[in-house]
Amino acid sequence: MEISVTEDILLKPLTDADAQEIHLLIEQNRSLLAKYLYWVESIKDLSSTREYLRQRIYSKNTGAAWYKIIFEEKVSGIFGIKEVNFHKRCAEIGYWLSTHCQGRGVITRVVEKICVHLKNNQGVRKLSIQCLSENIASIAIA
Repeated sequence: MEISVTEDILLKPLTDADAQEIHLLIEQNRSLLAKYLYWVESIKDLSSTREYLRQRIYSKNTGAAWYKIIFEEKVSGIFGIKEVNFHKRCAEIGYWLSTHCQGRGVITRVVEKICVHLKNNQGVRKLSIQCLSENIASIAIA
């Protein structure tokens, strides 16, 4: 299911066919992503990118859903609902964004839209984001 965030931002479900484009995006943003995300070092080639995507696309976590972020018609990152705990009515999210669109409110708008989506469709009342203490941008989102 696609989620339209704004006229410039769209979330489209990740697929195996996205591997080439996501690999290129990771390579273009490797130095920034490696500061904050543990998995970046494991992405060495197209095969490891496919595995990275498969771990997300085929996650067995309850309520998990992973999307590519489309900003101004260009794939610009990944956003994930990592898990939904229906008993506690909470969900954990994660994301990363290409440098070309950082500081433009993309993730803020995505999170706002996802909050409404999760509340209305799954009864979620609390959202969790885990990030490093030096990741000021993600802390600001939270």
